[in-house]
Amino acid sequence: IHTHSTFATAWAATGQDIPCAVTAIADEFGGPVRCGDYAQIGTEQIGEQIMRFIDQSPAVLLKKHGVFTVGTSIEKAIKAAVMVEDVAKTLTYAQLIGEISPLPQSEIDSNHDRYTNRYGTAAASTGVTA
Repeated sequence: IHTHSTFATAWAATGQDIPCAVTAIADEFGGPVRCGDYAQIGTEQIGEQIMRFIDQSPAVLLKKHGVFTVGTSIEKAIKAAVMVEDVAKTLTYAQLIGEISPLPQSEIDSNHDRYTNRYGTAAASTGVTA
């Protein structure tokens, strides 16, 4: 999926990663949403920049351009596109209130594992935890 959603593209415009500063980012992306370098439209550089980070997260920003997301299904790629815009908006507003800082790596890893391996499963819905 490729979008120019407002808040995520604002982060891309500045060339900044979206830091992993709230649990929703840890859950969905497993770390910061990275921002690749600028790549001229219509060149292979776009794909090269996406490939630099897409193995780390289902979303990547492209500097001065926008958002690219992937998934094992179109639904998951769309979900990543919606989620990256949502967290970009949240952190944009958070910066207006004060300084934001990333979650500790151990919390990022724990949240991402829980979200990808247990959240929403039958075991989770019955209260049984792994």
